[in-house]
Parts: sequence; C-alpha cells; structure tokens
Amino acid sequence: MSNKADSPKASAPRPCVYCRKQPAVAAFKPFCSEGCRSRDLNAWLSDVYVIPGNANEDELSDMSALDKPHEAG
Repeated sequence: MSNKADSPKASAPRPCVYCRKQPAVAAFKPFCSEGCRSRDLNAWLSDVYVIPGNANEDELSDMSALDKPHEAG
C-alpha cells in the first residue's frame, strides 16, 4: 500500500491561484500573499470574472404570477 503523503504530488507546494508564480502560503491559502488575495477580490468585485449566460435569456423579462396584477390574489 502506498501512502498519499509519500507521493511527490502531495509534497509539492501548489502555486498561487492568482499569479501562479509563487507557492501558496498557509496564512493566505490559496494565494501567496495578501496582495494576490486583494487583487483576486478586486477582480470579483469589478466583474472581471463573469459566468457566461444565454444571450436569448433575460431574467427580467419573465413575469411571475405575483407580477401579473390580474393573477395575484
């Protein structure tokens, strides 16, 4: 039986998920520094990371039963 802790993949330090240059530091995991963590948060807050959606789908155009005055109780 092999132990997962003994495998080379388990012992190799993982790179920072933002800059991919430095190994991740335990205090900032999965980032290498406070700077990379802050830059990643700023990217999320600035809508740099976007989940693509269907262009034909507009969530505001569909009216629910509560939005239709003649069907609301």
